[in-house]
Amino acid sequence: MDEKKLSYPLDVSTKEALKEIARGIPCLLKLFYRLLRDERTPREVKWWIGGSALYLILPINLKFKKLKRFPLQVLNYIDDVVVVTTMIQRIFKNTPDELLEEHWDHDISLSDWRNLLFKIKTDIQNII
Repeated sequence: MDEKKLSYPLDVSTKEALKEIARGIPCLLKLFYRLLRDERTPREVKWWIGGSALYLILPINLKFKKLKRFPLQVLNYIDDVVVVTTMIQRIFKNTPDELLEEHWDHDISLSDWRNLLFKIKTDIQNII
């Protein structure tokens, strides 16, 4: 599903969306593992999955040491959320839908979970 087809804002609060996204993270990790092992997965998707994992485990982060006030320190976390959600959306966009549906095992449909992810990303970008 393209981002253009998503309706924004969704009929769910940001807090509820975050809760549902958090519940789906284990399923997302299983999905990525299964996609990496599946020979039908396009090579570029495997690179995006590897790059996302590398980004998350590397200790490099933007540090605003001179900006010690609370609202400015939040930028350290917001940039991670935006980058990771963008990477996840790129993986979803470039992976055939039948592979995604085959490997997704959450009680929320993949399209609904993706809509929630898009909502959070859009909410954060509107704040910045």
